[in-house]
Amino acid sequence: MKSFRFEQILRIKKQLEEIRKSELAKQNQILNGYIEKKLEFESKLSETKNQLKFIYNGVFSPDEARYYSRFMGSLRKKIDIQNQLIYYQQMKVEEKRKELVDSMIEKKKYERLKEKFMIGLANELKHMENKELDRIISYKIYKNLGDDGVRK
Repeated sequence: MKSFRFEQILRIKKQLEEIRKSELAKQNQILNGYIEKKLEFESKLSETKNQLKFIYNGVFSPDEARYYSRFMGSLRKKIDIQNQLIYYQQMKVEEKRKELVDSMIEKKKYERLKEKFMIGLANELKHMENKELDRIISYKIYKNLGDDGVRK
């Protein structure tokens, strides 16, 4: 019986799709890490602003104000860096997503080819079965005609 000649390619395409899925998941995980880090910095910045407001309402030294100001500047720079990292990581995620979609399309092409092959194979088997049934029926009819001729 015939086998699908592209079976090995189809298997490789499926493996490639799984690899691309895991790569996309990894890139998404990295992106989520960057986003969490940014949210952490924004939270610290908000806390620092609240502390600074509290300090301004009371008695404070210029050193404390300078310290908080520098700390907030540092946090803003870190947030900007995280924004850049998030932007570049989003580009990487999108690239991996496109690779996955391309991989899925390639796999689907070979699955369709296999499906067409299986339909063709089923039709061929059905045709052979019908041919064999016709041969058996013809043999029985011929045999019955021969028996009738002998009995007369």
